Amino acid sequence: MSLPDFTAMTHDEIADWLMHNDTVELMRLASAMPADTRIAVVDAQGDEIMKTTAFRMPPSLLAEMDEVAGNDREGRSGIVRRAVREYLDRHGQSGPAAA
Repeated sequence: MSLPDFTAMTHDEIADWLMHNDTVELMRLASAMPADTRIAVVDAQGDEIMKTTAFRMPPSLLAEMDEVAGNDREGRSGIVRRAVREYLDRHGQSGPAAA
């Protein structure tokens, strides 16, 4: 079975195809990808979709972050994203935002 050209399909057409077709070939292709391949879910504009996460932080550090984030449009999340990106860049990691 040949796979359709998903890039030429609308989101609704892709969803319909996935609901009504055998996806074994699609899964075989995905499993054949190198282990270090990174896959990102993107929106219609190609921007990576954010995923909610939780972590523990001392209340005093959180209070400092809130003071700094006061006027930042992205708030706490923006500060954490930038800090993690800077950390990964310093330690030799790369990702979609680093490219």
